Amino acid sequence: MGWAWLFLLLATYPWLLGADLASDTLASSSLIFFVSGTCLVAPCRRLKRWQAVLFAACLGFLFEARRPIPDGTLALSLVAIAIFLSSNRQLIRNTPSMLRVAAIVNVSACLIWFLASSYGSPSPATNLAGQLFLQLLLSCVVGTLSLIPIALTQNAVLDRLNVPPAPDTP
Repeated sequence: MGWAWLFLLLATYPWLLGADLASDTLASSSLIFFVSGTCLVAPCRRLKRWQAVLFAACLGFLFEARRPIPDGTLALSLVAIAIFLSSNRQLIRNTPSMLRVAAIVNVSACLIWFLASSYGSPSPATNLAGQLFLQLLLSCVVGTLSLIPIALTQNAVLDRLNVPPAPDTP
């Protein structure tokens, strides 16, 4: 089904909205519950490459819509990650490796977001290294813990749409 990525995006949106609402509760500490990288792992396992790329781009733009970062920075980074993951599906075929990849992808995407927002910020940064460490630690923990419920939701939607697992070769 060619529109599976769009239905998957609609099913993933409540998780993104929940992360944004949770981030709003931590606004005084400037920490963000970052789950965009985690939301990318299960679709790269099941969707065709072009569908995973469209999903990743929309996922990145949905995050960028609420954050002051240069346009396309996170979206293009997630597209590159989606291309890599859909080219190397053997990395995400079982649950332990998916957890590991979810943590790595979420931390990498969070690092890109953090650096892009720091670069675009008009005010000088104070204690940038400490803030970066806390944000990356939070994104690693949130990315790992949220993979199972997010992936279960995404896989349920893909099963309902009769999308078979993609072959290991791109």
